[in-house]
Amino acid sequence: MPGEVARGDRVHLRRLGPEDRDAFLEAVARSRRLHEPWSSPPATPEDYDAYTRRREQRALAVVRSDTEALAGVYTLSRIFYGRFHNAYLGYYAFVPHAGKGFMHDGLELVLAYAFGDLRLHRVEANVRPGNVRSVALLRRSGFRLEGSSPRYLFLDEAWRDHLSFARLAEDAPPVLGAHGPIEVREVTSLNWRAVAGVRARREQLKWVAHISRYLALCAYGGDWRPLAISAGDEVVGFVMWARDPDDLSYWIGGFVIDRRHQGLGYGRAALDAMVTYLRTMPGCRQVALSYRPDNTVARGLYASAGFVETGEMEDDEVVARLQVRPLRRRT
Repeated sequence: MPGEVARGDRVHLRRLGPEDRDAFLEAVARSRRLHEPWSSPPATPEDYDAYTRRREQRALAVVRSDTEALAGVYTLSRIFYGRFHNAYLGYYAFVPHAGKGFMHDGLELVLAYAFGDLRLHRVEANVRPGNVRSVALLRRSGFRLEGSSPRYLFLDEAWRDHLSFARLAEDAPPVLGAHGPIEVREVTSLNWRAVAGVRARREQLKWVAHISRYLALCAYGGDWRPLAISAGDEVVGFVMWARDPDDLSYWIGGFVIDRRHQGLGYGRAALDAMVTYLRTMPGCRQVALSYRPDNTVARGLYASAGFVETGEMEDDEVVARLQVRPLRRRT
């Protein structure tokens, strides 16, 4: 297609042009509540025309391949070469496509384009700390937290703090948390089959679901994020996490160690790795989880890690919470 720069399974990437103006402005209008206060995309024809004519940036539309609808936009701006080879990344999704993985798919295409066609070495993104979904998108695509920038940009009549993330051309998929021999990693095209093959013991199926159900919940539920539990290069378990928008706690769910790898201490190591990871997330003060009252093994494991039952119930499960101090990720 005209202007197309990359194509994936579910989305393709192309330069925004005059032909996209009406669809873009309609998408911005219906997505206003989603964007505020994090981004301010052009909302008038004049602003859109100026936006797409800027020579110092590439404005790239994330387009659903099944419907040709605009799912969102990425921008690569201030593209430097010489000894730097860097660009700054901006982005926003559109309703009703947000939270369905299209922006993650699009970001993988943007990075391939940036490190391939544009020959960049580094892509930087600066995000306000409270924009949890945006931070999660960057982490899922291998961006590393490089530090914080107090009062970085003047937005909404005040100077706002930002977190600085970067991804390098040679970066491998990130290890998000580790403890002992265990690492928690993103679920990617390289390991998802091994993750889907994780199996609990037969007698444990009254407490946990099949991993395929958890993966479907992560893909289509909009809240939970899947992770692979690995020992070296081997996937030995599954876990997922989410943020509760009501009390801002971070939840651990779907925690399963494969039946072939139980009894080796991997469960406790994976739990410690998850807590280490979640402590790096914006505003994390509390990690929560739930389990059936008759699951005495899980109850003992979580109690040994410091989780305290609160008296709350989540459906038929007991809720336990762990108070934590935020931990700045080292890079």
